[in-house]
Amino acid sequence: MSLVIYADFNCPWSYLASRRIDALAAAGVEADWRAVEADPRLPVTGQRLTADGRAALQQELSAVAGLLLPGEELPSRLPDLIPKTEAAVSGYAEAYGAGVGADVRRLLFAAYWLEGADIGDPNVLRTRLAGPILRGHSTADPLREAGFAVSVNRGPITTSAWRRVRAWRDEWNRLGRPALPVLLADGEPPASGEESLRRLEKELARLGAPLNPELPDPARYPAPTVRPAREWVSRVGGPWAYAWMG
Repeated sequence: MSLVIYADFNCPWSYLASRRIDALAAAGVEADWRAVEADPRLPVTGQRLTADGRAALQQELSAVAGLLLPGEELPSRLPDLIPKTEAAVSGYAEAYGAGVGADVRRLLFAAYWLEGADIGDPNVLRTRLAGPILRGHSTADPLREAGFAVSVNRGPITTSAWRRVRAWRDEWNRLGRPALPVLLADGEPPASGEESLRRLEKELARLGAPLNPELPDPARYPAPTVRPAREWVSRVGGPWAYAWMG
């Protein structure tokens, strides 16, 4: 069985879908996660949550909590803003093309929902996505050499990623822009929102898949292939410092 999912990173329903997709992937189910920006009208700095906004988001999270299976959890605290996810979608599209999409998907959801990071800020994403992007197989110099996956104007770096973002958006539009996440499964009509999560639940039950598989740190850097000079490490540090440890 293969699955296609359309989702956004600031969507609590999509957060739970991502966790379930990880469990299904660990059980051998192929899942093609496609990121879309659900609300491009948000300001570039995101939207700070007012008291009414926090109440609405809490109500939405409570609705998602009603679908939790034993062992599943949702974030314990509300974020301070709803980010414009253009940059996050762009970074994910680059990671998808570089073969590290699953890691970046997990990293983006954790950064926003667990840490409260502004995943709409390109500068925030450049540091957080560097590890997996450097582990990827992109041939574009900004990705391959520096781990950059998002431009300063929140778009992707490569033309192929830009086309990917546009294609995903067009596909979601052709479906009628249903509520996220949207799930497409072999031989079944599209499911959106709560129904998509219930279908994922059925597939988890059918396979008897563990809900929280152990996965490596998505932010990890690649193992160094060249040992840098001690003097350079003392000045710059960062991920290269571990080459001198032990």
